Amino acid sequence: MNLTVSPQIKIIALVGLLAAVGLAASLLVLGGPSQKSETSAVSTPARTPVKTPATRVHTPAKHAAKKLSAVHTAAKPVAKTHHRAKPKPTGFHGNKVYAQLPQALQWQLAHHKVVVVSFYNPSSEVDAISVAEAHAGATDAGAGFLLVSVLDNKVAGILTALLPGGGLLPDPGVFVYRAPGNVALRLDGFADRAAVAQAATNAMSGETGPAADATAAAATGTP
Repeated sequence: MNLTVSPQIKIIALVGLLAAVGLAASLLVLGGPSQKSETSAVSTPARTPVKTPATRVHTPAKHAAKKLSAVHTAAKPVAKTHHRAKPKPTGFHGNKVYAQLPQALQWQLAHHKVVVVSFYNPSSEVDAISVAEAHAGATDAGAGFLLVSVLDNKVAGILTALLPGGGLLPDPGVFVYRAPGNVALRLDGFADRAAVAQAATNAMSGETGPAADATAAAATGTP
């Protein structure tokens, strides 16, 4: 029995053969590298990490801190010294004055060698002019000045008691006192600026008058 194959069947068979050959070739190409990679992955031994010893780093700040702590530890405590404060001078050390004089006059004589004391009556207008002249004269001579009302018993009363023979204070008038409290010169009645300045200057140079000598004796208690 003779089998005859048609040309169509031959063509189909050829195409199928070519397809089978191409599929086999593609499997060979894809399968080759995967096997190699698996083989290499299995055959390569795993590397173990090498541990390196850690080194300590000493910074300059730590060295400085250690040195500073060592210095504080070795330093000896310093003993505190207490300085005694100098005592402040108490009181005023000026000219010596008589204790029986009024305090206002004592203060002036302690600060000034010569003091001009002007006596006045507050109710008299003429006495106001005398007071102004006496103050100006004392300023010109560089002397102290004290204004005393003849009606003030706390000051005028004490000065009146020191006058010899129970005399009275002039109204107006000027007494020139010299430390420690002696009356050097006395001007009864109105005295202008120049006269008061001259009297104060003379008292500074040591000049005294007859009335002043009697007043000084009464102040000191000598006959």
